[in-house]
Amino acid sequence: MRIIGKIIATLAVLAALGATIILTLLHTQYAAPMLRQAVNQLTPYTLDLADVRYHIRDPWHLTLLSPSLSINDSQPPMSADRISFWLSPDSLTKRQWQFDSLLLDKPVVPAQALNQITLPEIRSQRLAISRLYVSTNTMVLGQAELQLDNWHYRPGTTTPWWQQFKGSFQLAADSAQWQQWETQQLLLDGHYGDSQWTLNGFSFDWQHASVNGQLGLDSDKKTLTIHQLTLSGLQLQDSGLTQIIRHQLENWASEQWQATLKRVDILDSSIELPAVSLNHANLSITNWQWPRSAYSQQDAWLSFNAESGSWQQQLFTDPLLDVNFRPHEVIINGASVNALEGYWRVEGKASPGALQLDNFTSKGIKWFLPADWANHLSLALSPFKQINIQSLDIGYAQLTAADSDTPWYINGLNASGKNIELRTQPYLSLWQGNVAATARQASLNTVDLFEPLVEMSSDNGQWQLEQAFLPFKDGLLEATGQIALSKEGQPWQLALQGDSLPAHILPRWLSVPWPASGHIDMTAAFQGLGQNYASLSHSLNGELRAAFRDSAVELGGEVLFNAWQQASSSDIPAATKAEVDKATPLAITPLKITSDRGRMTISPLSITGKEIDVLFKGQWDLATPSGQQLELEAKIGCQRLTKRWQEGQQTVSGSLCDGSSI
Repeated sequence: MRIIGKIIATLAVLAALGATIILTLLHTQYAAPMLRQAVNQLTPYTLDLADVRYHIRDPWHLTLLSPSLSINDSQPPMSADRISFWLSPDSLTKRQWQFDSLLLDKPVVPAQALNQITLPEIRSQRLAISRLYVSTNTMVLGQAELQLDNWHYRPGTTTPWWQQFKGSFQLAADSAQWQQWETQQLLLDGHYGDSQWTLNGFSFDWQHASVNGQLGLDSDKKTLTIHQLTLSGLQLQDSGLTQIIRHQLENWASEQWQATLKRVDILDSSIELPAVSLNHANLSITNWQWPRSAYSQQDAWLSFNAESGSWQQQLFTDPLLDVNFRPHEVIINGASVNALEGYWRVEGKASPGALQLDNFTSKGIKWFLPADWANHLSLALSPFKQINIQSLDIGYAQLTAADSDTPWYINGLNASGKNIELRTQPYLSLWQGNVAATARQASLNTVDLFEPLVEMSSDNGQWQLEQAFLPFKDGLLEATGQIALSKEGQPWQLALQGDSLPAHILPRWLSVPWPASGHIDMTAAFQGLGQNYASLSHSLNGELRAAFRDSAVELGGEVLFNAWQQASSSDIPAATKAEVDKATPLAITPLKITSDRGRMTISPLSITGKEIDVLFKGQWDLATPSGQQLELEAKIGCQRLTKRWQEGQQTVSGSLCDGSSI
């Protein structure tokens, strides 16, 4: 036993002596060669370093200056400016590397070296890396400062080294890029554990904006909660970036990610894109659930304002929007904008298939409508089958559709209405309420109207045209009518009364080849079914009577005769002043058009002048348009002309004074 005791005592003395020698050497210039030699002899790697810092008063702390570790001669080494270890005493008993703290300053790890080296399992209560540069397929960090608590590196796992920790973390970087998202001055302060990331605070600069906020993310449940997010001074001009954002959102939605935006504020920001631009805009969103639709939100709010902007090249200023989103409805607390040289405001709510407005107000707008304005209107109203407006107020509007097939404009339009209900299917119609409209001046296909007036009402689909006054320079057209929108077939009635109507409305409004001047007195009463053309073509009944006064041919008989030989009345040239001065008076018999269940008949109409004699007659069946038969016979001296409209075609025949055929 004494021998064993002596052996143990001897070994203890030798161990103590060896430890003393090692600790002593760590204080000398031989520390670096000693560590270099130990690593080179005991591991397959090659270590090089400039110096070692150690002091017995801090026995668990060791600093290596300019360390470099090589795998082989063909690969670049891993290096750092400094590595400091605060070794944990537990590492001696648990036989693994455990550190209270581990500090790396400016580490350089080539990707190929990182893939080949096998590091041991390492634990550190605090991992700190300064002047870090990272470049991977998805992430780039420049001049970064990183701190991780409870870092536990386990070789052989698929989890990246920077996710192998639980606890608090901090990250600061001069620049950062993640999946094409580039930022500057990045700061993160948060906590990670059990697939849950919590950012108590983050900030960075992106697209000239200062961004900060707090959020939580659960990667297992694929949920993101943005507690607060603020973007100030955003300047977005890259349409390609918006495509990237849209594509990224689509990818997240396809992967079943969900997000809750408890509070998002975009302040004093500007957007300049091909379709839309905003200047000094502010947007706030609360309690928004993504990717839920607007009608699936629980209690979300949106408010928006801007100094100015444009949409589809239409300029506007001072837009304001305050909207509340609830299940199955969107409440418009207020929406207003200055646009088209006027002012717009609406309040109300929208739900799937219905729009209910408390008021719709527009003042002083001047709108040049595009050529396909009707399609734009239909597309805008298509989400709604029903539109209710409690109070309609349109004042001093000017609308111009110069590029339409039938050009028109209205100047000084004033329209008002109460308790309006519009139905958009199968076409836009007034189902309930009252509407009245007046204008200072209007024009329809170059025919001027002065102070027209229209009043209509509807009660549960029983639509009434109370009165329509269309005054011309020296004449007036009045109309009343009704249609039962709620009844099968939609039966309707229409009555017209015209006094001193200008004759030039016939070619302009009805495409009738009528180049004569004068006035027309007329009455008309028709009725039928209006649900579709088939119903109309079999049900139209009624009669139109017209008398012509002060009629004259301003172009002269010969020019008129030649013009009727052309394919359409639009080929008739305008009269010169000399031709107007020598206009030929005409005697025209009354016009009578009757319809019996869609079978139309035009009684023979005679036109007689000094040098012209014309007879016009015809009949057709609306149910069979190909059976249309209209015929015009004209005679000027020895010239004869017969023009027929039949089965959608025009034919011209006749003879000239020399006997040749037309």
